[in-house]
Amino acid sequence: MKRKASDNDITEEKVSDSEREAYYSANFKEILRTVLKNSPEKHVLSDQAAKTANRFFELSEPHQQLYVRLFLRKRQWLRVCCIRYPDISPSMDLLARVLVEQGFLEGESLLADPAEVLGLLQVKELKALCKSLNLPTSVTGTQKAAMISSVLGHQATHRPLFGSSSSSFLATVSKRGKAVLGSCVRVAEGSADHFSRIMLLFSLSNSWVFEEEHSCQQIIYRMLQVKIGQVVYPDYDISVTRSLFASSQDFERFYAATKLEQMVLLATEKGVSPDDVTGGLSVKELAEIVRSELDDEVSRHAKGGQGGGSLPRFLLPFTAGYVNARTLGLCADHFEKSGRYEEACSLLRHLLSQDVFTSRRGKLWERLALNLDQHLGMKEECLDAVARALQDPHMRPHTRLTLLQRRQRVTRMSAMGKKKRRSTGVCPQPNEGEEEDAALVISDMPLRNAPEVFIQGKLCSSNSAALFVVSNQATSGSHTITRVEGYASHHYANQDGWPCIVHGEGSVFTTLFGLLMWDVIFAGGVDDVFRSPFQGAPLDLFTSEFSARRKELIESRLDWMREAEAEELQSEVVRIWNAHSGKACVGVNWELFATQDDTKMLAACVGGSLLGCICRQFSEDYAHSAGGLPDLTLWNPKTLQCKVNRLMIWH
Repeated sequence: MKRKASDNDITEEKVSDSEREAYYSANFKEILRTVLKNSPEKHVLSDQAAKTANRFFELSEPHQQLYVRLFLRKRQWLRVCCIRYPDISPSMDLLARVLVEQGFLEGESLLADPAEVLGLLQVKELKALCKSLNLPTSVTGTQKAAMISSVLGHQATHRPLFGSSSSSFLATVSKRGKAVLGSCVRVAEGSADHFSRIMLLFSLSNSWVFEEEHSCQQIIYRMLQVKIGQVVYPDYDISVTRSLFASSQDFERFYAATKLEQMVLLATEKGVSPDDVTGGLSVKELAEIVRSELDDEVSRHAKGGQGGGSLPRFLLPFTAGYVNARTLGLCADHFEKSGRYEEACSLLRHLLSQDVFTSRRGKLWERLALNLDQHLGMKEECLDAVARALQDPHMRPHTRLTLLQRRQRVTRMSAMGKKKRRSTGVCPQPNEGEEEDAALVISDMPLRNAPEVFIQGKLCSSNSAALFVVSNQATSGSHTITRVEGYASHHYANQDGWPCIVHGEGSVFTTLFGLLMWDVIFAGGVDDVFRSPFQGAPLDLFTSEFSARRKELIESRLDWMREAEAEELQSEVVRIWNAHSGKACVGVNWELFATQDDTKMLAACVGGSLLGCICRQFSEDYAHSAGGLPDLTLWNPKTLQCKVNRLMIWH
């Protein structure tokens, strides 16, 4: 399936004010039509999901609008009298009743949990209910949560000698509470699950991340932004030659994996203990489930299941195994934040035991070594982990350097102890001269230390943050409070003669890469990397396959850069800027530079040779190269000089 994607994919017309009021409904229906009719993944949806969507289209516009409004909200019980959408209807009763009859909403007959009933009551209604139940005055506090807790716990602490049981008391509470509430509705799980699956299929290749309700809202709103021109995506050819899911079973496992990931993210957001139950399961229980699911996916992959040779590596993020591996990493992070490092190490080891569904293995090895060394004090185990990491063929050079440095620190500290470490054969001992050779693992040529510049400044003592006082030379006696980046920029601009300074870290060079390699990034003829009109980059940009699949294009572009004069580089930046300014592209920050002239002059100051080296590195390993770059970038258009500066504060 091949077609041209542009910002006109949704509509060519601007949205009027009246249409904008119902954008959520129109965009929701657009998503349903797109997935059910045009998506290459439509075969994984069940017949019931298609029937649910068709029944939705049969509803009147007000019913559709109300359902979409409720679908995009947090899934919980709502009092119909408290649902107010004047643009839909002055009264929600009849609309809600029809949606309940059609099975899109659930009515109050299914509202059975006393805690949920009490939670829907207003404080004054809750106090009146307590009074009608003849509860003691100690129950009727001022805080709603405390009042609900007191009511629910009253029967357990005040058991009558004769009379009703605890269950009948709570039933009475629910009955009387529901009588006060009136009509209540909740989005039905069945229909919501079908629509959530459709939303997930729609969002798979887009530049946003799917996280249930919040991302559903983001998707709907992003489509509005595209319609009215606030967000514009680049022009590129959509070429889909394979489905991400061979069967509905593959998709269902993927969908279930995203649900588990959402539960872990929710627990992390709430900051609960790994043993505390959130959403029905604790993080500890979730970790065991995800670990088992990951093992099943690895086994299935080995037997030729989803991703087992059928999908290129850049499409593996759309497999259940990849999501499970990512979720297990989140569980390990949760254990680390809770100070339970042994359990975190167990999960990290399990992740590293397979190399099919893990990315950034170097980061996992670093975390494991750090936990074993600093948090658990298990030096031998740390050295063993480092030794195994250095033998991992997937390790990146900069991670190898980090782990070599940790090994040197551990062995040095051990040698300083009272007892010398005896070689156990678990970890090879450092070779002679290894400390000097460690720096060479990230380069084929000798590295040299960058020059250091010390700047003295006055710290602002009234704030705990590192804020500096800058004297304004133009206005005698006035001062400005700024962070270290601002203070350093002021120094370089006023005392060192650097007129152009940007605090952008890696975004400076990712922007230059995006501009100068624009035609390569969005080139046609590469299958399956553009699958949606809402992409700011090809799906393989963050993998080594990006360079492998565009080798001739990249080499041709890099050859041109190396030979280009300063004027040619400037002209090319201007051409790309004028043609694509404002379009969404991963790594490109159109607002980073004050003017177009600043951007083109920076390219000229960096020079074609160095730009070629930077673009080659990003092309081959964008995921591991775009971060960690120095804080400040400085350039001088008159001298065509440029330098970067990493800032550190010494007290």
